[in-house]
Formats: sequence, structure tokens, C-alpha cells
Amino acid sequence: MVKMAPNTAQARLRDYLDNITRTDISRVSGIKRDPQLVGTLLASLARNEATTASCETLIEDMAGEEGSPPARSTIRAYLDELTRLFVLEPLPAWTTHLRSSARLRKTPKRFFADPALAVAALAASAGTVAQDREAMGLLFESMAIRDLRVYAQSLGAHLYYYGDSNDLEADAVIEGLDGQWAAVEIKLGSGKAIAEAMESLRAVRSQIDTTRRGEPARLIVLTAFGHGYQTDDGIAVVPLTALKP
Repeated sequence: MVKMAPNTAQARLRDYLDNITRTDISRVSGIKRDPQLVGTLLASLARNEATTASCETLIEDMAGEEGSPPARSTIRAYLDELTRLFVLEPLPAWTTHLRSSARLRKTPKRFFADPALAVAALAASAGTVAQDREAMGLLFESMAIRDLRVYAQSLGAHLYYYGDSNDLEADAVIEGLDGQWAAVEIKLGSGKAIAEAMESLRAVRSQIDTTRRGEPARLIVLTAFGHGYQTDDGIAVVPLTALKP
């Protein structure tokens, strides 16, 4: 698909999601599912890509289109089936020891297996997405998470995200089998955005009880472009194109 014309590739992706809504999702559990409701859920998930949107948020979003909200149990069943079909790939929250009394978040972030599916679910295009900077940022995060999963798994590592009740976050935490960990902030922009990401990573590092968890092997700001470099306190700024197994 990478070598196809954009319009052709987008049509293929929409056909793929159409097959999911009409046929594949009903095969997972052997229960007939409502194709229109599945399609509406996919569109809502695409609007909430790379977030911890709750079932209530998705239901409210869907009710605005359908007129009457679906049951929470129905949404949960559909989410489970879309995950089993590898359309969705949730990112679990990282659990660790904290220095403070802050509570760690437990709700996973929801991602499409590939950000192109999110664009297809919205019947959008590269042109329309490029006009929405916020959407572009979330889709870039989704693409970066996809790549980090692949490369981390090749090393036998696992990928999580960090978030606590003090609103401190790291978009990704890579945890190796040996217990070492690295925190990652993903930024589409440069300059001020990178500086803010660095401060966020420093705050996360200060929050972790390193006497029990160990110091981070690396703090990383993952960007879309530019040169890679490292700060005096060990934060690496890395363009996405520099990632490899």
C-alpha cells in the first residue's frame, strides 16, 4: 500500500474497515453485530485516537450521531472484539513505585493498529488531516507508538505509557526484561515543544522512586524531523526516522 497512489490506498483501507464492520466482527464471538453501530464506534475511536477516552465518552460521542446511546456493555464487547481482530491495540499504563502519594492511571490508551486506519475511519485524507494540527499530533503519536512497539518487541521489551493524578505524563515507557526502563515523549513540533517535552520527562524522572525502580536507562524526546542530539543531563532528542531494531 505504501507504493499505491494515496486515493487508492485510502479506498483499500476503507474497504478493509467496511469488511470488519459487516462481517469480521460478527465472526469473532459468533454474535451478529450492527454494522452501522460498529462504524460509528470506529469513527468515535478515531476522533479519540491516542487518548484514554472512557466508554462514557465514546457513548456520548456516538449518541450525538445515532440519537440514542448504545449500552455500555455493548461498547465494551465491541472494543474487545476489535482488539481481538487487531484493529485496535491498547497501550497499558505503566505501574511502578512513586515518591509521592500521586495515584497512577490504570486505564489503557486506545490506538488503532496503524494510524492510517484512524484516518480511514473518519473518511479523511492526507490533505484534510494536514489542516488540523491537533489531529496531526495525535496521529504522529500513534505512528510513533506503532514503531516503538515493533522495535521494543524485537528486543523482548514491552511498551506502556505513564500518567498520574498530578497530570504528569510520558507518552511511552519502554521496559526491558532486565527491569531497565526508558521514558519517551513524542512531539510533532520543534523548539518550544521539544523544550516542554524535556521538562515533562524531568518531572516524571523526579516522581519515580528510583531507589526501588532504578534510574531510567534513557529519557527520549521523539520528534518528526531534524538532527539527533543529547542534553547535558542525558535527554536524547531523536527523529522518528532514526529508529531501527
